[in-house]
Amino acid sequence: MKKPYIQEAIRLKRLLFILLLLCLLVGCAVQPAEETTAEPEQTQTHEFNLNQQTRQTPKGFGLAYVEEYGFNPYACTCITNRPVFSLVYESLFVLNNRFQPEPVLCDRFAVSEDGKTCLFTLCEGVTFSDGTALTAKDVVASLNAARDSAYYGSRFSKVGQFIARDERTVEITLTRAYENLPLLLDVPVVKAGTVTAERPLGTGPYAFAEDGTRLCLRRNRSWWQDNRAPVEYDTILLTAAKDPTAVRDSFEFGDTALVCVDLNAPNAVGYRCDYELWDGPTTSFQYLGFNLNGGAFYKRELRAAVTHLMDRETLIASVYKGFGEATCLPCPPNSPFYDSTLAQDYAYDPEAFGVALREAAIPADYTATLLVSSAEPSRTELARRIAETLTQAGLRTDVKTVDEETYRNRLSAGSFDLFIGEVRLSGNLDLTEFFRAYGSLCYGGIRSANMEQLCYDALENSGNCYDLYRGIMENGYFCPLMFKSCAVMANRGVVGSLQPAVDYIFHVPGGRSLSEAIISYEEMTASGTEVPEETENPENTEENEP
Repeated sequence: MKKPYIQEAIRLKRLLFILLLLCLLVGCAVQPAEETTAEPEQTQTHEFNLNQQTRQTPKGFGLAYVEEYGFNPYACTCITNRPVFSLVYESLFVLNNRFQPEPVLCDRFAVSEDGKTCLFTLCEGVTFSDGTALTAKDVVASLNAARDSAYYGSRFSKVGQFIARDERTVEITLTRAYENLPLLLDVPVVKAGTVTAERPLGTGPYAFAEDGTRLCLRRNRSWWQDNRAPVEYDTILLTAAKDPTAVRDSFEFGDTALVCVDLNAPNAVGYRCDYELWDGPTTSFQYLGFNLNGGAFYKRELRAAVTHLMDRETLIASVYKGFGEATCLPCPPNSPFYDSTLAQDYAYDPEAFGVALREAAIPADYTATLLVSSAEPSRTELARRIAETLTQAGLRTDVKTVDEETYRNRLSAGSFDLFIGEVRLSGNLDLTEFFRAYGSLCYGGIRSANMEQLCYDALENSGNCYDLYRGIMENGYFCPLMFKSCAVMANRGVVGSLQPAVDYIFHVPGGRSLSEAIISYEEMTASGTEVPEETENPENTEENEP
């Protein structure tokens, strides 16, 4: 006979066993929920492997576009739409993030001894997305369309003619000798009969298509290149957006996986989600201009010393969120034309400005006017900070913020001491419009025949850039500040190796170099291309009024 306390112990053990069994059963029932909630941690822990798997077996990819700007590459001025162009279209050359041209559709090229005639042979086997072969006539039609456009037109001011010599040879004649014409030929090439179409045909790895009622890009299965495509998706969905807010919402909550935006634009919006980020290089140049005809900056020594007062890195970080490259010369710092030794002579040195200000003997009651357009809030803030810096250094400066039309009128009238200027330069960094009579950037009495000639010399031979840049800085014709950059944001893991080029977001590094494509003019003409006797082309004298 069991004792009472033993029976009680047995009863308790049975109860504990039943409770334990119930706990195990309940634990099994909720196990799937525990796995679901733990999955994000696992994703973060093994992010690299999972991202790599996503690239190998993609699940989806989308791009947003602002509908009102469309997809004609010559008419579109919206950077949000332009990533699509680098998937659908290709160009003779692409300008990489070091501002060097890389051949794409151009197999080889040659330049005549006088630098005024250039021949380009197209790569073999290139077809448009409809299967038709690329010809020289398509390239000529595309370049002519670009010359007639607002986006590309100014770069071709010194081009005489585009000529299709045969099926694969394009001849370009110039009114001025150029050493680096390929820097201007990063223009999308489309099929000749589609240059004015809403969605022209291209030779790129993708083509426009429709997925039901929705516009998309489909992989071009007959793409001529052996290189790996910049993205690995059969279909890329395109989401129409009416404004930057809709673009942002599509990126954060919709199908859009990558966006290219100017985070300092007047209508820019903030992005709150997690993403990978790249800087997209541009040729948008910001500078301080001066009035050489009167006021404080009539004195060369003072305006030339302003460069020493500019803490460019701090201005870019505080005003432009870091999206810009500081420069002491009118040239991007990673360009082959940039001379870092020369740039050091014009770097940040407040004491040097102080000496120049004392020697200038500006009246104590004088107030300088810094003119700026209200079109871009970031530019207005930049002006405010520069005025504050000048005032603290001893030259009292007030900011005059006006609308864009008034800004242009006051520039033309010379109603300023200094101003914030911005211009999108061509790939060869041509500065002639600053110094040419009636040039589109010729404000404040900056016109100079000697400097204009130095610009032409630099175009003919880049070794002359040193003399050009030194002349600009020593005379204080203007003060370089930065080259702006755009933001390329993507969901983590959706793209592989991305090195955004100038105006070409989906650039695949590792292509051919320029040296692999250039040959002698004699060799090119001896290979069967007929070149007629050269005739003089009249200088393009069309004046670009301010």
